[in-house]
Amino acid sequence: VYVMTTAARQPLYVRQREVLAELYQAVLQASPSVLEPAFAADWHAATSDDSHTRVVLDQIASLTDASAVHWHAELTG
Repeated sequence: VYVMTTAARQPLYVRQREVLAELYQAVLQASPSVLEPAFAADWHAATSDDSHTRVVLDQIASLTDASAVHWHAELTG
């Protein structure tokens, strides 16, 4: 399988990575109150910082592109 892209799209990819990194930090700082119920339950069951990190990453991974951008805007202003 070949994945093709152009150099012109690289700034978009950089911005997407920035949004995800900022969203991760914002969700981690606001957790567990901002997590969806299933992820909040996982957060409360977590026994370490690594486990909390995994819960936040799982929550973010469950988002669509549009919902990630929307949530980023909500949490980071």
